[in-house]
Amino acid sequence: MSSSRVGLRLAACLLNISEARRKYIVENIAKAALLDKNGKKHPQVSVLNIFSDQDYNRSVITIAASVDKLGLAEDLVRHVPGCSVFLFGEADLPEKRSLVQRRKQLGWFTRRDFSALQPDLGAAPARRCGLTACFRAL
Repeated sequence: MSSSRVGLRLAACLLNISEARRKYIVENIAKAALLDKNGKKHPQVSVLNIFSDQDYNRSVITIAASVDKLGLAEDLVRHVPGCSVFLFGEADLPEKRSLVQRRKQLGWFTRRDFSALQPDLGAAPARRCGLTACFRAL
């Protein structure tokens, strides 16, 4: 008898990248997000969408994974050195702040010194660019 996936709880991850013009970089980050700590593909992780805006040189990668695979954030930090992860929604325990609340709390759009930020995982961003990830349980 096969196991049912009806009760599978999902988490979404939005990877915001300050890169769109060099497609290979965006694709390599998407591939890295699919790997576990041993470099093997997570069976319950999928890249749903990659949106790149050439004019603004920004990309967003949307990933879905089972809630059991929320270690995806740690794996991403391991495979993409220098990335910063900020949790929100169900993944932001115990506060469960929304993305808007997190950005306001961090001063994301008004801040000048990003090196003072304390991400939930990974390195503090040197400036408002590079790779940041937000994880939200669905």
